[in-house]
Amino acid sequence: MLIQVISGGCAACQHMEADVRSVVARLGLEATIERVDAMEDITRFRLYALPGLAVDGQVISAGYGGERRIEKALREWLAENIPG
Repeated sequence: MLIQVISGGCAACQHMEADVRSVVARLGLEATIERVDAMEDITRFRLYALPGLAVDGQVISAGYGGERRIEKALREWLAENIPG
């Protein structure tokens, strides 16, 4: 699983990356986490707000909403995309 934090480099983006790492560890997920901060890569995601969160190239959240929102988005993605 590839989890991408789509970031403009702002403080909220930095908090989101740290929170994503915390949530992934807490949930025991095997995932590669990377930050996407090159403008040409960011525009490919067509986000309306930064930071964004994508799993395997699919945007699951836009804007920073804290750890609870990140965990909710990841759990929903897992429920829809991982059998069992």
